[in-house]
Amino acid sequence: LIIESTYGDRLHRANTTSIGQLLEAIEHTRRKGGNLIIPAFAVERTQDLIYDLNLLYKQGKLPSDQKVYIDSPLAIAATEIFKRSSEFYDNETRQLLMEGADPFLLPNLHYSRTREDSVKLNQSVDGKIIISASGMCDAGRIKHHLKHNLWRADSTILLVGYQASGT
Repeated sequence: LIIESTYGDRLHRANTTSIGQLLEAIEHTRRKGGNLIIPAFAVERTQDLIYDLNLLYKQGKLPSDQKVYIDSPLAIAATEIFKRSSEFYDNETRQLLMEGADPFLLPNLHYSRTREDSVKLNQSVDGKIIISASGMCDAGRIKHHLKHNLWRADSTILLVGYQASGT
């Protein structure tokens, strides 16, 4: 048996720890009034984040007025595929579906499909969560969001995935 694994030699934190840290970053940034910028890989990491945000919302920890933007055409397309592929969900996610909950639905989840939509996100600072590709910050729309938010004391950049040397 031969298996390729990027992260095979690493121990990962429990998901409850990661969700707690995500909530801490959201609350910290909301108090400051800035944007939370999350560079994320378009496939799986973005969907994991939507799922985690949904759990926080269901637990009453994420306010219903919290605006969340997915700013990556590939991540949007991947999320739509995830939504249509419930037969591949794990037992926990299937249980949510059986209870009538959609793990990829939030009250204020928006998709930025066009370049113009993406540019508009930085025209105001109103406490948005922006999840944008690429996860290593070396290409794509995330560079635009970093340019507009990295220098801001009230905004937070949250790295949630692997960062290769030099990225």
